[in-house]
Amino acid sequence: MDERSMRQYAGDFIVYKKALGYVYDRPGRTLNRYVEFTEARYPELCIPTKTVTEEYLASISDSAATLYHTVSVLREFSRYLMKRGKNAYVIPPKMATLPVAEDPYFFMPEEIEAFFKALDGIEPHKSFKGREIVFPALFRLLYCCGLRCKEARTLECCNVHLKDNYVDIMQSKGPKSRRLFISAELVHYLEEYDAKIGLLFPDRKYFFPHGSEYYKSCAISGNFRRFWKKAFPDFKMTTRPRAYDFRHHFAWSNLNRWASEGLDLNAMLPYLMRYMGHQSVKETLYYFHFVPEFFSTYRSMAEPLEEILPEVPYEE
Repeated sequence: MDERSMRQYAGDFIVYKKALGYVYDRPGRTLNRYVEFTEARYPELCIPTKTVTEEYLASISDSAATLYHTVSVLREFSRYLMKRGKNAYVIPPKMATLPVAEDPYFFMPEEIEAFFKALDGIEPHKSFKGREIVFPALFRLLYCCGLRCKEARTLECCNVHLKDNYVDIMQSKGPKSRRLFISAELVHYLEEYDAKIGLLFPDRKYFFPHGSEYYKSCAISGNFRRFWKKAFPDFKMTTRPRAYDFRHHFAWSNLNRWASEGLDLNAMLPYLMRYMGHQSVKETLYYFHFVPEFFSTYRSMAEPLEEILPEVPYEE
């Protein structure tokens, strides 16, 4: 009989991932939920089995993205155990398919203006100290730099260097970090923000504080929807837009601007990829599917070349 419990193995695995440089917060919580499930129903179980794992996956009633994430974490955990000589069940490929993402939302200039006007009118709330200062600054950073929401809300003060015009994004997606240089206009705004919020939270750890911690993801999504509806009361809001669409908009608007300026997009794409923290240029190229302005610009750029290309005769 195995002398170690499932929880001990899971704890060892999480420590192992963090030692490799991964933050592993969300995956760690996902794995611990699986452990809690097995402890409640199969307290003697030490290693993942096919029957129990499939029973757990069947109990997940969240989105397809949650199921896909859970399968990925459990598969990785079992492979770790296999390398340690344990006969753990490894979930086979294609057990859960990668969910198809909805098309991103791209903002019109008047939408951006109206949203931030509504956001700047936020009233203080005794239960959310400083939120009228935090949210206008946090959403502006998302919009101006194309950050992931988590990157902004968990940003620590020690990684913000306004005197040198940059912020450091630490281990956002995987163990990689990156440095983002920001505009002088944004620096000036954040300096004023920092002075105001510093009076309320003089010893804060996080640049956008919620008490001694940071705002959770639900607070970002909920407040985005609240102030979008304030700006556009008659807007038929379903799943879009979201706060994350500021990231999509950042990529989209830069591609359009570079195309209209006649810059070589092949040369510029690697810079955009690094700035946004994409793992490969394929992730950045994804946005070409949603840039009609780029294709109209491309056609106008290509018109002078049409006379050079020979006409291909049509044959029946």
